Amino acid sequence: MHTLKDLLDIAIQGEVNSQKLYQRGVEVAGDDDSKAFFKRLVKEETMHENMLFNIRETELYDLDVPVDDPELFEAARSSHGNSNIAFNENWTTEEILDAAMKREFNAMKRYKAAAESTSNEELKTLFTNLSEEEANHHRVIERQYNLLKGLAGKEL
Repeated sequence: MHTLKDLLDIAIQGEVNSQKLYQRGVEVAGDDDSKAFFKRLVKEETMHENMLFNIRETELYDLDVPVDDPELFEAARSSHGNSNIAFNENWTTEEILDAAMKREFNAMKRYKAAAESTSNEELKTLFTNLSEEEANHHRVIERQYNLLKGLAGKEL
């Protein structure tokens, strides 16, 4: 049986992995605006990691609450939570943004599924808020990707 603590552990690792990906974006970005964008993402993912860590360590919630959906854990491990983040050292800014969009989208789905799998109202609220935060990241990254690809004007 998996618990909230297990899910938080996976989520924390996912945030660490995102930081690594976005730090790589800082390194390969060819202009100051893109570097600043990736630095902002690193900072936000660090804040998410710290928040999840604090939730786990302060035991704000009952960490033994079962999360019964085994597919949720597999999705978490294979998407945003993969401990061996795989990216090619030769990736371009565009490829990093593409991977980032996919990771954020999968994290959003993971948290949404967690919210739907619990009857605990506090956990439902926590996971819903996390899902919305990941959805926001997805939108922001998608906008940057579209700008880079020339698919959107700067007015977005």
